[in-house]
Amino acid sequence: MRKRSELLFSLLLLPIDFAAILSAFIAAYAIRVKIEDRPVTYPLGIEFFLQVFLLIIPIWILIFAITGLYNQSSLRGRFQEAGKVFVGVSGGVMFMIVLDFISPSPIFPSKAVPIYAYGIALITVLFGRTIVRAIQRSLFRAGIGVYQTVIVGSGPLAQRLVQSLAPSAQSGFKIIGALDSASGAAQRMRPVRVDHSLTNLKNRLKNQHIDEIIQADSQLSQEEVFELVQFAARNHISYQFVPNQFGIFATNAQVGTLAGMPMVAMKSTPLDGWGRIVKRGFDLISSLAGLIVLSPLFLLIAIGIKLTDPGPVFFRHRRLSREGRAMYVYKFRTMRQQFSTGKYRGKSPIEVFELLGRSDLIEEFKAEQKVKNDPRVSRLGSLLRRTSLDELPQLANILRGDISLVGPRPIVKDELEKYGKNRSTLLALKPGLTGLWQVSGRNDIGYDERVKLDMYYIENWSLWMDIKIILRTLAIIITGKGAY
Repeated sequence: MRKRSELLFSLLLLPIDFAAILSAFIAAYAIRVKIEDRPVTYPLGIEFFLQVFLLIIPIWILIFAITGLYNQSSLRGRFQEAGKVFVGVSGGVMFMIVLDFISPSPIFPSKAVPIYAYGIALITVLFGRTIVRAIQRSLFRAGIGVYQTVIVGSGPLAQRLVQSLAPSAQSGFKIIGALDSASGAAQRMRPVRVDHSLTNLKNRLKNQHIDEIIQADSQLSQEEVFELVQFAARNHISYQFVPNQFGIFATNAQVGTLAGMPMVAMKSTPLDGWGRIVKRGFDLISSLAGLIVLSPLFLLIAIGIKLTDPGPVFFRHRRLSREGRAMYVYKFRTMRQQFSTGKYRGKSPIEVFELLGRSDLIEEFKAEQKVKNDPRVSRLGSLLRRTSLDELPQLANILRGDISLVGPRPIVKDELEKYGKNRSTLLALKPGLTGLWQVSGRNDIGYDERVKLDMYYIENWSLWMDIKIILRTLAIIITGKGAY
């Protein structure tokens, strides 16, 4: 997983690049129109010029994103970044020249402006990014945002990684150990301490957090490598390998370079990195708009609950969020007061069904975690559940960042066992108010099928998939299909 500080620096590059591009075109305009003592072809005012470019510059930012200037690791080589800046700025200028050619009215006062802006933009964009990198590297020297890293292997590639990364504090990596079963590994990897098994490594570093595992050339068996990958997935540790290892494949892999070597990073979900930022922004806008627009409906439902079954309006339930963190999700209370805050409070559903003499419902609950005709639910509560209106208070959970608008089901801790080897993948991202399982049959599909749908969503996420799920959710709410 990418560190939050790295994401923040990547996000900071957006306004920096915006300002760098804008200042380049203002400077180009000033040089050609104000400084040079020559008439211009089209006497466009600076106000018009700025209005046009404030609308066009976001296209430049998109070109930068496509070029890869925001989805690369912030620890990329300077020459590699400079090359991408050259491509991005060139693409942006070409776009504006084409736009000026096809536009019915000119956007440049002179043909020299985009040429001047091209050269200035290369300097301003690189300068802005140099400042950001300098700040980041100064934080690295202070130990802030540094990746605690374990190197797997002790051959020439592993030694090269240690020589490149260990001496420099501003590399962003702190090598806290190495793992290899080869003879003489300890001598070859000095001064890094080498453990000969994953068990020994875990015991030695149990009080330290591992951020990154980099596999180079090791003599670990395929079984040991597989155990290592599982360990990384379970503990949400970023795992990379130099691509000379065989038998390891990933559906979400990102290829890059580190210390001059090709490197493959395995990602459990596309939501790692910029995907998280995009999804969080979408959640914030949607939840805030939903809370404002639906506030009258909130009031009506609250009054209805108070009149039909006096007691608390809201009900909170302990669930698991990203990385297994505990949270409380909020719903409108749909159960009768005696079962939510009365004498049955604190008892598990199975205990309640036993006390009610409804042993027929126990097996159904064990299999599906729900029952179709639940005697605990009030009449109004039944309506709220069929229309999914009981879920609306979770918009506040989304705003707080506990859950997402779309995601896997929010589950309780006991349900993790049903996910088996997929439990670490499930906890790689936040659960959702709605999700793929809810638009694929809701409560009419079996639990195993819900698990498969959750896994598919996590491994294949896209913003377009979220939008489609939301639209399908609205259609299902209207029909009430599969809800109880």
